[in-house]
Amino acid sequence: MSPLERWSLHLAALATAGSGLMDGLLRWFGQRAGEFGPEPHPWLPAAQHLHVLVAPLLLFALGMAVRGHLQVKLKKGPEGRRTGLGAAFLIAPMVLTGYGVQVVTSPAWRTGFSWAHGISAGFFLLAYLGHLFIPHAQSVTRAMAESPQS
Repeated sequence: MSPLERWSLHLAALATAGSGLMDGLLRWFGQRAGEFGPEPHPWLPAAQHLHVLVAPLLLFALGMAVRGHLQVKLKKGPEGRRTGLGAAFLIAPMVLTGYGVQVVTSPAWRTGFSWAHGISAGFFLLAYLGHLFIPHAQSVTRAMAESPQS
């Protein structure tokens, strides 16, 4: 993966996760008492629109990562990290349920897709962050173990 592809992936993941978290928090915890009962937070439409606009950028960046990183690692053999494979397996459920939320008309289906999307996206984010930070911690630990003790 080139540095441009890597940073595109990181920025798209940050923008998508941030807008998705903002959308979820405003949707579930941002209701306010209005004149006729509970009303959604006034920033909710902006958060939702931002998430829907930046999510395709993440999908495009993930496609580049699959081509330039995942396929290369899979061809090398079983030396890959489980966090990367976990994130890769969570891409399809996250994307399909995200599209499902947008296209279904039944409130029950929308609620189900919303929960499935939130859960799969949360696990994807955890696996992605683990894939970014766990290897660095392991390499530091390995380097410290291999360094000569005085």
